[in-house]
Amino acid sequence: MGLGSRITVINSFIKNPDDLVLPVSVWEKIKLLLSAVIYDFGIAFIFVILMGALSPVLEPYENLLNSESYTIWTSILIICILTPLLEEGIFRFSLKYKRNYPLRALGYLLKKDFSGFWKRNLRVIVYLFSAVFGFIHLSNYTNVDLTFFLLAPIIVGAQLFAGIIFSFLRLKLGFLWAVLGHFFHNFILIMLAFLFFHNVERVLVDNENVNFKATGIAFTVERASTLTFDTLNDGNILCLEAQNCSLQKVVDILYPSDSLKIRDNDQVDFHLISKTSEGYAKEEFLKVLKEHYTFKKTKDSTHTR
Repeated sequence: MGLGSRITVINSFIKNPDDLVLPVSVWEKIKLLLSAVIYDFGIAFIFVILMGALSPVLEPYENLLNSESYTIWTSILIICILTPLLEEGIFRFSLKYKRNYPLRALGYLLKKDFSGFWKRNLRVIVYLFSAVFGFIHLSNYTNVDLTFFLLAPIIVGAQLFAGIIFSFLRLKLGFLWAVLGHFFHNFILIMLAFLFFHNVERVLVDNENVNFKATGIAFTVERASTLTFDTLNDGNILCLEAQNCSLQKVVDILYPSDSLKIRDNDQVDFHLISKTSEGYAKEEFLKVLKEHYTFKKTKDSTHTR
């Protein structure tokens, strides 16, 4: 069975969920798991594109998870191990009626058998559990309004589809496979953040006036935080060097009289050298920051967007 055939099996489940375990070998289960994860990320990529297109509208909505920072090993423990165990235990374990101990206990007390009801309505139940799993991720956001809720299916679209994929793994392969699928899903996200955002240097400006480089720090690192800079009497910056420093700290020191607030918990390394004796204007420096980082909108500052 190739990738296309395995995707077809998953699509058949999505259209009409059932709890009949697939009679396949462990090796075939591994291939189904990998195919499910690939399919999951393929759909997630579509939602990433949609959210990118809607970024001007979605910008005000802050994801609280972006304000947290951990070491990479702590992130793996919390996001890849503890979170899948907890969420799969809540949203997928009881999809199998024989493992739905609360409902079976209720049936015992009422002297009723709910297994027939569960089997007849399993399709709706799978969709409902997946929807709750997806939409509960909306709680990660702040500054919500009517537009936010109208766009909610796109904002958590990747999680909604992931919920269906994990349900497939749980019902067709077993609970452990759902946990593994959730683990790989989150692990890949962490690895992407590590490879493309952590300690990756980018040149923000390099022209005849200034060389300004920034290195993002996606995970907490055991390194001293330092910030040094030299300015002229007019405030223009001759040089600035920041190591493992909060971007908010840089902004607060350079613009103490303004209400400028960084939306996310950005840790950065900055290296700025003015190529002229006139220095680099603070207004230009701030303009560059706003091009690459997100500031919260405030009513009392003309600098925020």
